[in-house]
Amino acid sequence: MPKISERLPGAGQFRRLIFPAIPAMPVWLYQPVTLVNKQRIIVAVHGISRDSEEQVREYCHLADRLGCWLVAPEFSAQAYPRYQQLARASGYPRADLALNSFLALWRGVVSQPGLKMYLAGYSGGAQFAHRYAMHHPQQVAALVLSSAGWYSFPDRKRDYPCGIANSVGLNRVRLNELLQLPMLVTVGEQDLARDGSLRISVTLDQQQGSNRFERAVNWSQAVRKLQLKKSYRPVQLTVLGGQSHSFINNMQQGRMAELILNFLQQSEGERNEKISYPVGSGNAGKYCRMSG
Repeated sequence: MPKISERLPGAGQFRRLIFPAIPAMPVWLYQPVTLVNKQRIIVAVHGISRDSEEQVREYCHLADRLGCWLVAPEFSAQAYPRYQQLARASGYPRADLALNSFLALWRGVVSQPGLKMYLAGYSGGAQFAHRYAMHHPQQVAALVLSSAGWYSFPDRKRDYPCGIANSVGLNRVRLNELLQLPMLVTVGEQDLARDGSLRISVTLDQQQGSNRFERAVNWSQAVRKLQLKKSYRPVQLTVLGGQSHSFINNMQQGRMAELILNFLQQSEGERNEKISYPVGSGNAGKYCRMSG
């Protein structure tokens, strides 16, 4: 069995790996062209399409700009049917604990016990990301939530997963620590569809709104209200003009990649160097390739 360090992709390459400690959660790993920040790793979480390779191709140039590793966990429908809620169905592992296992392993690989992640999720991945951050905020340096179908509101009078009360079987919700995290929420201006991929109910519509756009706005406002009471940095909400529900279109045509990069740079107090990608230029995959 080769050592982990011998299986990792080279600079500017990505590779799908299965680690013995977490066999149910393969990961796609990308090493930046120049590795300068071992204390951070981008974790990009897929939606219900479960296309982790797509996440790597779209995020790899951000990893290059930030000089840190990128990982896209693969939560299969067979092993993690309810990964968005972290909850364990009977006989299935918990998605949040699988990610924790990877982080513990990775800290050893890069000899960085204080490593934290930039946690980003799209659609179902954004559901996972904000619920993960509610229960494990100590693992997160910054949080990016894009086009979630629905949210766990910071409401202790509503049961989880609509609120944060009675999250039975999970770690306790650490709301105050969550509120202190740098957070960016993005959603398409035209992300209004009520199709089969959107959870719909009378109760949910009344609480959160009737589509992803309304739900992103309402959740951000609820979180911001609590943050401002405590003088914490408020969550940033950015509406992507003319965009509907498409990860690739949002990243490229909607300039979501540029927004996320600038946000992550700002979250570390770095100089916010503005960059510009031509609309529809297809930057994904331009700077990274599959390793053999």
